[in-house]
Amino acid sequence: HQHNRNALSNLPHHTRQSTPPPPPQGPLCHQHARPPFIMVFEDIRRADEHGDTDFTDEKELMRFVRASRWVSVDIGGYRLLRLNWVTTLMASIVLWGFTIAALMEPVEVLAEAKMWQSWVTQNFTWLYIGSQNVWALFLLYICFSKYGALRLGRSDEKPEFNDISWFAMLFSCGIGVGIYYWGVSEPMYYYRAGYSNALWKIPMNNDDDRAQQAIFTTLFHWGLHGWVVYIVVAVALSVVCYRWNMPLTMRSAFYPLLGNLIYSPLGDFIDALSIACTTFGVCTSLGFGVSSINNGLHKLNSSIEVTVDNQIIIIWVITIIATVSITMGLKSGIQTLANVTFAIGLFLLFALMFLDNTWYLLNSYVQSTGHYFQWIVQVGFQCDTFQQLQYELQNSKDKNLLWGSSGSKLFDNMKAANALTEHASAGVLTEAALYDSHAAEFMDWWTVFYWGWWISWAPFVGMFIARISRGRTIRQLILGSFVAPTAFSFLWLVVFGSLGIKMQRVAELALGTVADVSWETGYVNCTGLGYTGGQPTSAAAIALADEGYYALACRAHGDRIFDILEPYKEVSTFLTLLVVIGVALYFITSSDSGSYVDDILAAQGLPNPPLLQKIFWAFTEGAVATALLKAGGGNALGALQSVSICAGLPYTLAICFLCTSLWRALKIDQGDDDIMHGGKWATDSLDIFDFFNPGPANEAATPKFAPMGRLVSLAKGTVAPFLQMFEASKAIHGENSIRAKVDLGLGALWFVCWIVFLIVSGTGAGGNWAYIGWSFYMFLVMHMTSIRSEMRARFNIYGNVVEDFFGALVMYPNIASQLEYQAAEQVPEGNDVYKNVSPSKAAAQ
Repeated sequence: HQHNRNALSNLPHHTRQSTPPPPPQGPLCHQHARPPFIMVFEDIRRADEHGDTDFTDEKELMRFVRASRWVSVDIGGYRLLRLNWVTTLMASIVLWGFTIAALMEPVEVLAEAKMWQSWVTQNFTWLYIGSQNVWALFLLYICFSKYGALRLGRSDEKPEFNDISWFAMLFSCGIGVGIYYWGVSEPMYYYRAGYSNALWKIPMNNDDDRAQQAIFTTLFHWGLHGWVVYIVVAVALSVVCYRWNMPLTMRSAFYPLLGNLIYSPLGDFIDALSIACTTFGVCTSLGFGVSSINNGLHKLNSSIEVTVDNQIIIIWVITIIATVSITMGLKSGIQTLANVTFAIGLFLLFALMFLDNTWYLLNSYVQSTGHYFQWIVQVGFQCDTFQQLQYELQNSKDKNLLWGSSGSKLFDNMKAANALTEHASAGVLTEAALYDSHAAEFMDWWTVFYWGWWISWAPFVGMFIARISRGRTIRQLILGSFVAPTAFSFLWLVVFGSLGIKMQRVAELALGTVADVSWETGYVNCTGLGYTGGQPTSAAAIALADEGYYALACRAHGDRIFDILEPYKEVSTFLTLLVVIGVALYFITSSDSGSYVDDILAAQGLPNPPLLQKIFWAFTEGAVATALLKAGGGNALGALQSVSICAGLPYTLAICFLCTSLWRALKIDQGDDDIMHGGKWATDSLDIFDFFNPGPANEAATPKFAPMGRLVSLAKGTVAPFLQMFEASKAIHGENSIRAKVDLGLGALWFVCWIVFLIVSGTGAGGNWAYIGWSFYMFLVMHMTSIRSEMRARFNIYGNVVEDFFGALVMYPNIASQLEYQAAEQVPEGNDVYKNVSPSKAAAQ
């Protein structure tokens, strides 16, 4: 084997088998000589049949890259550039555009980012919450189905990394900096604050229940739901890259769904979006990490101030170190670094368990784990439905961003009615005052932020998990990625969170009175405890602090993880140093791995891109992190949260499509009859992204239908889709069938009413008429869905009603045009895909 071990990238390079491969048409490409409705999979280059593909050989990579997009520059025999210029340009415009804007107009950029964050949260909480649960159920089904036994690679291949190293690398890349940054502070935010801090996620009867709720909510945000998205990406990539010998790049994962369209601008967009999400997600973590490092250095040396400027300096120092470490590779670099970093964290964890009340911490771990599994289903589906109703009922113009309700007069009517009451002087009550609701912004501040943060990391961590999981089965990957890092992170979060709650209670019992603490609202009177501006100022508070105990709820966020180390006197400085080193190493691991993933994606899967590109992406990452901190200023955390949520939204939709692609990949790989013997549409609904000619990557293709005719059909579908629905219905039910005429009449009714009511709403007759129009549009969508489903059954086309509905909902002209072209096809006499495959190939399939 030839091993050039660069981070995340270099697959083992095995000697190709002597059997010559099929003609280089690209995996799964359809041959026009065959019936158009037949799906042919004989061109998959299965690892068991062809051996591994060495993608360090550019000739091999070019089988999957269109020459018009590839830039290859050498100077004096030195490799200078190897990249897909379209992907690189799109990603660079987004990232550097944001960076320049944030550096030039930081206040305006922060305000805009916060506005978009709130808009996403208020309108798409249901999507973030629902999708995480659906993905989790999908993975569990795959894990325990027949597909779980599939080995990611050759059938006789063994895992490249042992279980301990595999777990250490999973943990270091999947979580890393975050558990240091949030380990103490997040439970404390839920438990106690110097303001009314009501939170109701699980039933509570006293402050002990509130403490347990604080731990549970933290575990919820760091538990199984977070790892779901990583695992989906990892499994999808592993199947197509290790079983089908495709390049390790995000577009490859969509091949079973999009086919040759992954070589089109749509594929370029997928990789560019992945680069942007990876960079924003990693930079969010880097922002958290640099804050912890800065606070730790200040704790060790008070002359080092906690400022944004110092944090920017730290970012660039570590960016330089990370850039250098990229060249060390996976075996000598990231694997060793991950093991060392994990060992430091493990040592710190054991030390704290021995130094403090060991039995209290073990009790908390067992109890908190039980609470997690007791409430995970209920809270996992919780969208804060009634709490978020406050946005509409209070109708503050700078807070209510609900689509369609911001201009509502509901609140004005409530105010008018309230003015006529005897208690008008008090104004309209809030839900918090009348119903004890917790803040409407909780999902915005926490849960949706977390899901957006995890999702924005998905391309990076998913690729990393795929890279280190070759040779394992799908079941091993899913269960290992769910159980091992989650169990360890739970132990870490419970230990640090429980120590934080214990310290807070010590301060409250020693310094406060019953009036200073309210367990119902989570409020603590910091002034009453002797704290001002986050510092102990009363004699009693200072005396307690000298013993190492602080009222953590009254302390600054960055101080808390270091405060819980103070009671251990002579070893507290040593423990503080361990925290700083641990965070710094996780910082380096995340930085170099993230920039390297960007580099691989920009190079369309080339395992060893030139050094100049590595430097460019590492520099870009540092610049984006700098811009985030600069834009955030004193509210850097807010800027980091905003960009995570906004970056996560488009990738949430992408992951939904990726699940469909993974499902098809598994069925194709196992030769399931329904997909292997199914037909395909005469036209692709998305082939407009490839100018109606989605051919292989490396050879010219002749379009089946004239592009001008396709454009005309799309225009027709835009203005009169019911005519194409009529043609499809005739193909299904007969030329003169009554059903076809009914479909024509109803389709025309839905479409015309939709347009008419939209026009009426714009003439001043009232905006509500537009929603009546959109209701008619939904009938048009459901009607088109029904016809498309019947068309699939008529032509034995593989698919499902969910795909039919979603296609009609978001791109009805494309679906209407597709129905028209399919109606002109002949109904197949039989759909035996194997009749076009050699006997030996059929046996292999």
